[in-house]
Amino acid sequence: MHEYLVANGYVSILGDPCLFRKVLPDGGIVMACTYIDDVTYGASSSHPAQRFLFEMRERFVIEEGEGKQIGFLLGMAVTQNLAAGTIRLDMAMAITKLCFGVLMDEELTKSSLVDSPMLPQPLLKNTGPTVPHASFDYLSVAGSLLHIANCARCDISCAAGVLARHLNSPGRVHVQAAKRVLQYLYATRSHGITYTRPHEGKNTPFMFEGAKHPLDSGKNHLQTFADSDYAADETRRSTMGSFIMMNGGPISWPFVLGKTVAMSKCEAEVNAAVAAAKDALHLRRMLMDLDYTDAAPLRIGEDNAACIAQELPGIRYFRKDKHYEARLRFLQQLAVDKQVEFTYTPSELQLADFSLNLLTVTSSSDSAMSSCPRLVS
Repeated sequence: MHEYLVANGYVSILGDPCLFRKVLPDGGIVMACTYIDDVTYGASSSHPAQRFLFEMRERFVIEEGEGKQIGFLLGMAVTQNLAAGTIRLDMAMAITKLCFGVLMDEELTKSSLVDSPMLPQPLLKNTGPTVPHASFDYLSVAGSLLHIANCARCDISCAAGVLARHLNSPGRVHVQAAKRVLQYLYATRSHGITYTRPHEGKNTPFMFEGAKHPLDSGKNHLQTFADSDYAADETRRSTMGSFIMMNGGPISWPFVLGKTVAMSKCEAEVNAAVAAAKDALHLRRMLMDLDYTDAAPLRIGEDNAACIAQELPGIRYFRKDKHYEARLRFLQQLAVDKQVEFTYTPSELQLADFSLNLLTVTSSSDSAMSSCPRLVS
């Protein structure tokens, strides 16, 4: 497939070798993405779409009914409204099937009472007997939750990551935590992400149930938010989170446990900012290859003033920060080269903070999710 597409004038994108792009002589654009033995394609109009199918049928066997608009992809329901310029993703069917196979009828009934994926209390390692595979397939459930989180449900990504830390010896509390995530998903199974076509050549993100985010200038193709807790895990490592928005919806939302122990809240935030900057630079490089954005600096929202103070002055030496100087220098060089710029973002507007709050707050779960970006039902 790769050889055939390249031979027909398609260019493989550096950031993702499975994504191909071709500009036709009349200005039409075709993009094709290969995934194992499947191909997903998009075109600027019906003519390049028909041309793509014609080229594919010259080499591969494609049934007559194939090549239509996507209805389902990797468990995601895809709803396109070309007139309105929207694409919506949800996993209601996959969530329902998973919950019916794991939860009992009583647990399904009580799912409407669950309003957050996790409780505020940390999920510690199991010191008692391990729950047998026959009574609860923890490994399979955790893997399914990771897939759902990676595809369309960013609101459970941190919870799914925490559950995945206990695959070797899940206990009773871990099973209860996994069932809580399933109950939350079942109660919100119709929620999804909607991406909108830019208006007047500008991308305007719509957050907080359709309202414009206060930090949106209407000129940024990418909006990145970075945050970290501080030593909330029992290993005293910090969880780092980032949230990247484009066309009104999130396109990247990693939440990972740091590999080292941060010595201060500022260091934890710097580590999170480094991870977010790397992710944002990669996505911007892909968008530039696709001719969808320019080289303007990326704005990264950060809610720690000390972290911003160290990143903004440029190449500067901080004696007390030698233990993470390499990461700090990396961010400072990006700021000097005007590839990124850090913007102070109050915690109540910090999109990367909404899942991390579940690990650190001591108040009720309602307040923990008060600043959560709502997935549209």
